[in-house]
Amino acid sequence: MRKLKMPESSEIRTYCFNMKSPVPKHPRAVALGIFDGVHLGHRAVIMNSAGVELPEGGRAFSTVFTFSKLPPVKENPKELMSLEQKKAVFKGLGVDELILADFELMRDLAPEQFVNEILKDRLDARRVCCGFNYRFGKDGAGDAETLRRLCQPLGIEVVIVPPVEVGGEPVSSTRIRRLIENGEMEQAAKLLGRPFTLDIEVAMGQKLGRLLGVPTINQVLPDNFIRPKFGVYISCAEVEGVARFGITNIGIRPTVGADKPLAETWIIDFEGDLYGKRVPVTLVKFLREEKKFGSVEELKQQILSDAGKARAIFAKNKGIKAVLFDFDDTLQNRKIAFTKYCRFFVDRYFPSLDEDEKQARVEYMVERNYGGHVNYIEYISGLIDEWGWSGAPAPEEIFRELQFRFPEFTTVLPESVGVLKKLKSMGYKVGIITNGPSLNQNRKLDISGLRPYVDLAIVAGDMGVSKPNPEIFRRAALYLGVPCENCVYVGDNPKNDIQGALSAGMKAVYIDILGVNLDIEGVPKITALNQVFDVLKQID
Repeated sequence: MRKLKMPESSEIRTYCFNMKSPVPKHPRAVALGIFDGVHLGHRAVIMNSAGVELPEGGRAFSTVFTFSKLPPVKENPKELMSLEQKKAVFKGLGVDELILADFELMRDLAPEQFVNEILKDRLDARRVCCGFNYRFGKDGAGDAETLRRLCQPLGIEVVIVPPVEVGGEPVSSTRIRRLIENGEMEQAAKLLGRPFTLDIEVAMGQKLGRLLGVPTINQVLPDNFIRPKFGVYISCAEVEGVARFGITNIGIRPTVGADKPLAETWIIDFEGDLYGKRVPVTLVKFLREEKKFGSVEELKQQILSDAGKARAIFAKNKGIKAVLFDFDDTLQNRKIAFTKYCRFFVDRYFPSLDEDEKQARVEYMVERNYGGHVNYIEYISGLIDEWGWSGAPAPEEIFRELQFRFPEFTTVLPESVGVLKKLKSMGYKVGIITNGPSLNQNRKLDISGLRPYVDLAIVAGDMGVSKPNPEIFRRAALYLGVPCENCVYVGDNPKNDIQGALSAGMKAVYIDILGVNLDIEGVPKITALNQVFDVLKQID
């Protein structure tokens, strides 16, 4: 039985690359681009470079090849996220390596040199992936089709990813920057595929806020970082794993002055020393522009007024404002998808079995999986032992493979897209909260194609908190700018989905697409996704 070729660690290896720097040579699937925001379009490129199997056996290392700094261009773009944030997103996409190249040392390479000397000779690329508008080589002489033409005789497969559209327009970093600079954080989050978040170390300030009774944390915006529209935002600060409601001013504090643009956040109802710590602050909704006040006392009263307006937005009021969904067995039929994966698995590893035995093993794998509510390492180890599978790959290797292959069989319910689009047209905010490992669930969401139809999609593996913990539901509501009490959560699991949503203060709807025939007291039940509209009429 052949072994899967695996990186030694699940951590992303990072290399600084120039024309002489040593980079290990091994078969790679390389994602090419700037990846400055790792937005929905970037995700599509990277997804095609992850989990690529080699004809000779094993798997190519998934590698992101980009620049250590944004290339200088006419509009002098600013960074949309820190390197640490990028690595976290890359890891959830299955990236093994990040190679940061020095643009100045590579800008004069001809397209032919880049392909032959870098991709072929230095990186041993077997597949390269890029966006439809990718350019490379001196003065941007090469485009995506040039890349295909040059790689083909070298045996390098080229995948050119078409544009990902939201609202009828391609997703691009330029479009996202424009939204952020205009304070349109909700739209920017849709294109990024996650809320726009500042992840900057807290700096020592003047402690004026503390004297005013509204203690704030100060985070100086790096010179190379995007400047959100100056003004006041509803925000969400994550402190010690808990998302907390806040008010953030972005700007230069014209009343009291600041040396550089900064984010100054009042984390409401929190007391504690956060100096020197990295506190992720998500900008949720723009409230007003920054302005200068006649006195410090006027500033204090305005801050309190801003907080009051923000609290009012999050206060319980009449009507449903947001509808959120579980993913597996709610928007996709996980049982069908996993059955398909199991068939792939059995065909791959046990090709000599007769058809009856193969089918028996598929059914056994599905039954033992309990809808995905298992420890997968233990699950896989159990299969190896029970089948007497000599020469089997290590359970950790099989699990890694599962996270790449299982999502390829994602089976979205036929009505899912239509339901999400209709909810949006009716004025609801729409989101997805799903449990599970980051890589597995992110690939499912990306392959499903549902991300462009929702305002928010969060994976427990990325959040560090899972359902039924009410924290993940509260965090989703905060990101959407909606009170929990005005949210409906639709899910299939009585504990993780229904109990979790109710404990967070949300309303819950139980969906039974698998015919479990379970009734939960006080909770509406639907057996098809499009029945959610009838329930909303009753609740709203």
